[in-house]
Amino acid sequence: EDYPNSELCTVYYAPLNFRDIMLATGKLPPDALPGDLAGQDCILGLEFTGRDSIGRRVMGMVAARGLASTVLADPGFLWEVPEKWTLEQASTIPVVYATSYYALVVRGKMKPGDSLLVHAGTGGVGQAAISIALHMGCEVFTTVGSKEKREFLKKTFPQLTDRNIANSRDTSFEQHILRETGGRGVDLVLNSLAHEMLQASVRCLAKDGRFLEIGKLDLSNNTGLGMAFFLKNTTFHGILLDALFGAGSENADKMEVVRLVTEGIKNGAVRPLPATVFAENQVEQGFRFMASGKHIGKVVLKIRDEEPQKKLIPKMKPVSAIPRTYMNPEKSYILVGGLGGFGLELANWMISRGAKKIVLTSRSGVKTGYQSLCIRRWREQNIQVYVSTADVTNAKGAEQLIKEATKLGPVGGIFNLAVVLRDAFMENQSAADFATVCRPKVEGTKQLDAISRKLCPELDYFVAFSSVSCGRGNAGQVNYGLANSAMERICEARQAAGLPGVAIQWGAIGDVGLILETMGDNETVVGGTL
Repeated sequence: EDYPNSELCTVYYAPLNFRDIMLATGKLPPDALPGDLAGQDCILGLEFTGRDSIGRRVMGMVAARGLASTVLADPGFLWEVPEKWTLEQASTIPVVYATSYYALVVRGKMKPGDSLLVHAGTGGVGQAAISIALHMGCEVFTTVGSKEKREFLKKTFPQLTDRNIANSRDTSFEQHILRETGGRGVDLVLNSLAHEMLQASVRCLAKDGRFLEIGKLDLSNNTGLGMAFFLKNTTFHGILLDALFGAGSENADKMEVVRLVTEGIKNGAVRPLPATVFAENQVEQGFRFMASGKHIGKVVLKIRDEEPQKKLIPKMKPVSAIPRTYMNPEKSYILVGGLGGFGLELANWMISRGAKKIVLTSRSGVKTGYQSLCIRRWREQNIQVYVSTADVTNAKGAEQLIKEATKLGPVGGIFNLAVVLRDAFMENQSAADFATVCRPKVEGTKQLDAISRKLCPELDYFVAFSSVSCGRGNAGQVNYGLANSAMERICEARQAAGLPGVAIQWGAIGDVGLILETMGDNETVVGGTL
């Protein structure tokens, strides 16, 4: 969701984080994220540097969609970039330092003289946490996975010696920490390791220790911990920086994190980290490099070049784009016959494209377990779903339906999927069968057309689901072909009047819908099509 008073920012550098890697590789399911991000597309990217709407150089954090050319940012999570830093350097700051301050100071209550274990010390969060802890006067132990990384840490942080650095590739760090602390353990553990190394990290805690879990893998997998851990009067904190993104500007934790990062920039605790930069057309290589664990510091995607001016409104950057259907979350969408198999799939597709307000009509209402399951799942995603039994084949019912939908939001789309079949050769047809088949398609579309012209000024879609049997004919379906043909003429008249109107001639639909339910399986041949 957009933030109140959102700031439109142009992105110059977009860093990668392990959340992005885990989402991209399927190790972290989207529904493990806070809020309603699970139902949205393009949710990668937590931070960026660039310019705001008046051209100032800024760095900031967003709940998602930071891997982009522009972002709508929360002004509460924006910092102006110091003059001495480039935007590339500043891109290494926001998430790692905000995470470290939130974990160590806000949740872990770290104070001068405390001892702590920071895993993956050469990673972004690792270096940020070490810098903050050393600046505060704490004793730091850390782990690395190679000799090169060990040497890098000793060079970057001269206060660290070999006694402060252990191996992150196995559980030997447990014995190392206990030996170096005389068996006492450490006051805080900032953990990003999983499985048995998480359990070994827990055993490194001293009495009254605080365990700060920033890795999402064990949290999302519901990994067991063991209650004996708490016999030392310890506490376990699941650190989800994501939880602060939806918080208002008055949220105490959010305000404290922003204050700590701002102060850290001023007093030198916050400083840029090494970065490996990939061009915008090297996204895959960037993800694979970070997933390999060989990086030191941050992995950053460069979106555009930084100009020498400190304040400048950037020019628009042309990018290749693929058009895609977008449903306005503020508008309601009506699906006549929407509780059928095809209607439920269409509703699900529309929700994946942004729709938040769905009105489904059916003469019989909800009557199957699958219909109930779909509606329940959508409502769990905070989708407003309304089921109407209004009869759209008469003016009163069509007006009632549109007014019901308008209560949710302005009607943005009307889709007529209604169908009744009375197949028979012409000599066996009756006037009653013709009327039954034509009523939901012809009369329904006619009434919806007339009422929507009066009550739906913001209509984007008016779609009639027709059939190839209308265009090419199908044995025994002359009444069905007539009904579809009449719908198509209504849509043509709407287009001529400058109104939205589309008729789609579908072939036989397999997998779901009327044919599958009445005529067998996916091998059924209808009108020459499967």
